[in-house]
Amino acid sequence: VAIIYISHRIDEILAISDEVTILRDGKVVGSYPASELTNEKIISQMVGRTLKNQFPPRLNAPSDKVVLMVDHVTSIVERSFRDVSFEVHKGEIFGIGGLVGAQRSELVEALFGLRQIASGSVSINGKKVVITNPRDAKSYRMALVTEERRATGIFPLLSILDNTMMASLQRYSNKLGVLDRKRGEAAATAGVEALRVKTPSMLTHIQDLSGGNQQKVILARWLVTDPEILILDEPTRGIDVGAKYEIYTIMADLAKSGKAIIMISSELPELIAMSDRVMVMCEGRVTNILDRAEATEERVMTYATMFA
Repeated sequence: VAIIYISHRIDEILAISDEVTILRDGKVVGSYPASELTNEKIISQMVGRTLKNQFPPRLNAPSDKVVLMVDHVTSIVERSFRDVSFEVHKGEIFGIGGLVGAQRSELVEALFGLRQIASGSVSINGKKVVITNPRDAKSYRMALVTEERRATGIFPLLSILDNTMMASLQRYSNKLGVLDRKRGEAAATAGVEALRVKTPSMLTHIQDLSGGNQQKVILARWLVTDPEILILDEPTRGIDVGAKYEIYTIMADLAKSGKAIIMISSELPELIAMSDRVMVMCEGRVTNILDRAEATEERVMTYATMFA
């Protein structure tokens, strides 16, 4: 049986392949015996340049100001997250790790008003808030980039412009609900350009972009709303190493500017390298919150399987 195996996980490619063909921007850049390749060689071929570091330098300095406090929050669904407490500081990247079924996505969706909370409280900037839907969350300057880009992130048949404006329609409408399209388009275009989205035109259908550029458009959509708290659920899933580095750089810059970022990631190197603190969950409960210096792959995995 001949097998064609496609993956962004380079370790997998090198472990199981006999021959590797590398593509960049829709074109084959070379085919090689796997035995002749290394991670570094594949990365340089994929991005067209030498990528010395997998992650950008971290220059953010989390402040003492608590932007978001979650206090003993429990889901209305019985077999979901229970008794979860944590706080996120201004300028901090707060990572959430755990295995499939740890209820990480369910937790952040509840914080954004997509799921119901049975008990516990949420405070933003020291004031308790009640968030029952995404409109409430947006009013408190929260934003959520969901886990499944194609299923719940993009509007595939709409343009990049429309996708970017989607979360800001109310922001650029008058009291009668009439959209000031000129102002909205200017803000959307500026957002897309700031994130260096590769596209022929703002009118290009978003489904025609690469996964990495689609993800940057979704990020631009929420950044146009000027959020204070940005939740990123698997922000680099299904995108190549070059686009990953760009996403990491955007995250680092946002944290440096004072944004509070919550990041869910199943990739341990990403979770540890990009987070100031890591909260580990298992079967809906928090098993530990680790400072950056304490967070190793072994420790995260230990706590991720504590109740298994």
